Amino acid sequence: MSSASHPFLHTYRRYPLTLVRGEGHRVQDDAGRWYLDACTGIAVQALGHNHPRVTRAIQDQLSRISHTSNLFSVPVVQELAALVSRTFDDGAVFFTNSGVEANEAAVKLVRKHWWRQGRPDKDEILVLDNAFHGRTLLGITMTPKAPYQEGFGPLVPGIRAVPVDTAAAHIGPRTAAIVLEPVQGEGGCRPVPHLDAIRAACDREGALLVYDEIQCGLGRKGVLLQQPRPDIVTMAKAIGGGLPLGVMVALRPDVQEGFAPGDHGSTFGGNPVSCAAGKAVLEVILEQRLWANCAAMGDRLMAGLRAAGAPEVTGKGLLVAARCGRENGPVLAALRARGVLTASSGADGIRFLPPFTITAGEIDELVEAFAGALADTAV
Repeated sequence: MSSASHPFLHTYRRYPLTLVRGEGHRVQDDAGRWYLDACTGIAVQALGHNHPRVTRAIQDQLSRISHTSNLFSVPVVQELAALVSRTFDDGAVFFTNSGVEANEAAVKLVRKHWWRQGRPDKDEILVLDNAFHGRTLLGITMTPKAPYQEGFGPLVPGIRAVPVDTAAAHIGPRTAAIVLEPVQGEGGCRPVPHLDAIRAACDREGALLVYDEIQCGLGRKGVLLQQPRPDIVTMAKAIGGGLPLGVMVALRPDVQEGFAPGDHGSTFGGNPVSCAAGKAVLEVILEQRLWANCAAMGDRLMAGLRAAGAPEVTGKGLLVAARCGRENGPVLAALRARGVLTASSGADGIRFLPPFTITAGEIDELVEAFAGALADTAV
């Protein structure tokens, strides 16, 4: 097969569906059929598709200036940085293009912080079993799963995976930071337990606590920022309104001093058009307190999935996984046939990532489709 007819590298197993339009909570394929979108670009479209306020912000910024690099200031970039800082405890902001880049920035900041403190011996980064932190070389090193790591060695040194349930016990004098998802997204939508004990162990040993809220952040898990308070938080996906944007926020004042000019940078990070979209998205989330809807609709969704016959349902807010009790490919296909788009969760689970603005009626539509898909694929 020629590269002209099949031009991509073989990295994705795409669903047999071509999407051409999105409006609100639904997307349309090239045959004209509409689907309720409970995948949202893998937790990206928090306000749904083509939200008028986000679209206007993008169009307005495009008509002004689309790129300058970070050598110059642009009003909308400054405005989003100030809004993020106010929202997250006067944190200091670094913009990136993606979530994994925000995680890279966080790990670099952790290590530079301890170097500046005269503690280069604090050089170990802890991560949790079953975590997912991205696809760069550092990202897969922090993602302790053989399918992600195999064939890419040697991996980045200084990263150690520890069990989720006993993570606090592994934080010691050499620990520079522990990086964790408050709700493990790719790991089955499972809330991480014992966060208070992890925070206490970090305080006792002088380690930093870093939350990767790339998939679960900005309200998706039902709260705006997970408590206990971290020292650094990374976010992406939802904040960009469909455009590439990530952010690393250093909440602790002494950690904010870890970077000096030249220590880190990005040509496109904080692009004005992406930041215009991000400012509109965050303003809507804050004005409408959408994390409350995420919490309420998440409870409704999990209760409905259990009643529909899912053997196990895990999650928090609108980051929810339902086990199928069988291989999930046919169930995903049956859901598409019933007009619902979802994502996989492991080999036997379905992940629901609907927009923050989803309604009770649409939640019931998801549940009905899931129940039907289970019946359609029953052995």
